[in-house]
Amino acid sequence: MAEKTGKANQVIITITVCLLIFFAAVFGATMFFIYRIMPVKENYTKVTAGNEVKYLMPLGEEVLVNLADPLKQRYVKLNFTIVLDSEETQAEIEKRKAQVRDIVIKICRAKNSEELREKEGNDKLRNEIITAINEILPFGQVMDIFFTDFIVT
Repeated sequence: MAEKTGKANQVIITITVCLLIFFAAVFGATMFFIYRIMPVKENYTKVTAGNEVKYLMPLGEEVLVNLADPLKQRYVKLNFTIVLDSEETQAEIEKRKAQVRDIVIKICRAKNSEELREKEGNDKLRNEIITAINEILPFGQVMDIFFTDFIVT
């Protein structure tokens, strides 16, 4: 009887080890497929409007900035998509993403909550950001930006 129990335990252990090896192999193959075989998703979108081609690139992480309100601590939380003129400009913006975020932070810190809550202030902020980003680009240009998040607290 002891021999049958010992053999049964050996069979169960062998089956368990084989299943673990099988699942590890499947997991490894899946990870290889996801990271090596599948094409890399581009982080911009190509849009054609008539004869004009534009490239939309999201900024990525949202920007949270203290505003210049003298009486009370106020913040603006924003995120936006940049409209570019070429793929080369998109690559340059990707390299300078930290610099773009810094520009946005500097511009927003000089604003107060009343300026940003008005439509004219929002448009002015958009134009200031576009102009400042275009100044750092060696080639190409930012054509527009679309705010995807814009919260003033």
